[in-house]
Amino acid sequence: MPRSQAALRARTARRRTLRIAVAALAAGAALTLTACGSRDGADALQTRPAKPVTPMSRKATPMTEGGIDEAARTARGRAACDTARVRITAEPLTRPVNHLLLKAANTSSAPCTLYAAPLVKFGPAQAPLAGLPDSRPQAVVTLAPGTSGYAAVRTSSADGSGRHGRRATTLRIGLAGRDGSGTVGGSARVPLPGGAVYVADSAWVTYWQSDPDHATRW
Repeated sequence: MPRSQAALRARTARRRTLRIAVAALAAGAALTLTACGSRDGADALQTRPAKPVTPMSRKATPMTEGGIDEAARTARGRAACDTARVRITAEPLTRPVNHLLLKAANTSSAPCTLYAAPLVKFGPAQAPLAGLPDSRPQAVVTLAPGTSGYAAVRTSSADGSGRHGRRATTLRIGLAGRDGSGTVGGSARVPLPGGAVYVADSAWVTYWQSDPDHATRW
């Protein structure tokens, strides 16, 4: 019996040692898992630094060239000139011969545009002189306040080939609208150089030009 009791005690001691070792291993594993879980959770909860947000800038567009103000100025500049805002004069030319130079000066405070050719009538003529097609400019002539436009009138051909010549003592000039026809604001009576001029049916008038040299090249 003493030997049997000693063996029993030995087995009991080994089992207790084994249970203690297993418990120690389990506790170590639990601590490891807890530590890992805590670190993972901390990483998951950690936020990255936020990037600065730049607000969108809403700047007002200045009303300059290309804006509303410019469009309004353009619309005003395209308004047809009339005889109330421009002063028209006629001057004789030595070259080319049998020509008058018409000058339309903008005396108003706003821009206006000279369209097509002036509507020129000598004496009792009912219809205005024909406009010279070759003199049509690439762009209409817009007059700023204080500036002038020009047109040349051939009163008769240099070789005398014109017919139905007559001596005219009066000159009336009208200004065309945007469509090139009609008279804007009526016509103006313009004094003739020397009080009279010889006019034949070969007479014509150029389109309005921005430069007097352009008007007298035909």
